[in-house]
Amino acid sequence: MTRAGILGANDGIISVSGIVLGAAAANLSSYTLFISGTSGMLAGACSMAGGEYISVSAQKEVQLNRLNIQAAGYEAYKSDYKTKISEIDVLNPFHAATASFFSFLCGAIIPLLAISLSSSRWRVVNTALAMIIALSINAMIGYNKAKTPIYKAVLRNVAVGVFTTVVTYLIGSLLGIAVSA
Repeated sequence: MTRAGILGANDGIISVSGIVLGAAAANLSSYTLFISGTSGMLAGACSMAGGEYISVSAQKEVQLNRLNIQAAGYEAYKSDYKTKISEIDVLNPFHAATASFFSFLCGAIIPLLAISLSSSRWRVVNTALAMIIALSINAMIGYNKAKTPIYKAVLRNVAVGVFTTVVTYLIGSLLGIAVSA
């Protein structure tokens, strides 16, 4: 899986978990939770794809500039560039944006389904558990070739997700109290 895919899935899991758990804490209806989660999923996927496209386009321009310098054989710049790149190494912004878009959707669907298919009594617990499991699996996939222990990646991923959703849940709780008062 690519970097854009791992990041997109992670952001989808965390963003939509935060949205739906924050809304659930405000005691919103199941229908409102579903609409909020779906809207967040689509907006987030588009945002991730756009951001990835812009970022990778900038990286591609740097790479192309470097290729032009290499091709021209400028001696003055050779010390600045220790390694050479080839045209096959040039990044593709469209591929990165597409991977980010679809992986965000894949990640986001997990908490959306968890909250939508759970009874109101269990929706918060089920969604939190689904988020933790999904973040753990995503960390294992993302770090499977790393030389660091997988448990560190899993703990880091889960800690960020739990922190984010606790914050949004607390804000949702406060807003729910303010609205009902």
